[in-house]
Amino acid sequence: MCLEWHFHALDVLGGATPHGCQGCGTSWAVQKEKSGGVEVRMYAVPRDGVYQLLCSPCLKLFVPKAREMYKGTEFAARAKLF
Repeated sequence: MCLEWHFHALDVLGGATPHGCQGCGTSWAVQKEKSGGVEVRMYAVPRDGVYQLLCSPCLKLFVPKAREMYKGTEFAARAKLF
């Protein structure tokens, strides 16, 4: 299943519509509905050697756990991870 999500994340980076969040399992349609039709952001993040798609709330939970991966980056500085 992880490899399927990985290939789907690569497709999304190429412009495909996401199925949803791999973290919480919320579908793309539900994400759009929750946002009131406003832009929904999904993030492709590396995890255990594959990419996974995460919604904003799941990304906020993931980043502190993976802070070592971002060490020395501008993202880490802006997110105040260190």
